[in-house]
Parts: sequence; C-alpha cells; structure tokens
Amino acid sequence: MHMVKLHSRNRITLPARVVALAGLKEGDFLNVTAEGTRIVITPQEIRERGAGCTMSELLGAASGVYGSAEEIDAEIAHGRAE
Repeated sequence: MHMVKLHSRNRITLPARVVALAGLKEGDFLNVTAEGTRIVITPQEIRERGAGCTMSELLGAASGVYGSAEEIDAEIAHGRAE
C-alpha cells in the first residue's frame, strides 16, 4: 500500500511503481469513483471520436436506412481514399 498526499485543487501524484504495475502512461484516462470511504481509480480506455470507427461498430445505428453495414463501411472507405 502506498500513501499519497492530497494537494491543492484536489491533486495527487500516483507512485511510479503503481503506475508501472498498472501499465499506465502519460495521457491515459482514469475513471475515479467513490465506494463508501474508498476512492477507486481504474484505467479507462478512451477512443478518439471517429478514430477507426466502422458502421459495424456503431451497432447498426443506420441499419435499414442505407443498406448493410458492410456497404456503408465500403462507401466510407472509398470516400476516405479520395
């Protein structure tokens, strides 16, 4: 167990060993929740908006409107290639 100090503006510094063991790197997002009197910090995977998304990954949000998700993916790929 590691002890850290709460600084002004509610800032803390995570111990380097904890960061290394968790496989964290600068810029990673962390989800912070309170569970009773405990504070739980969990790494959170965040993808940039639109980065690598396909229509298939959007759970069929446009299904039935424009054709199959595969057709939409092909049209998007074609548009990006132009």
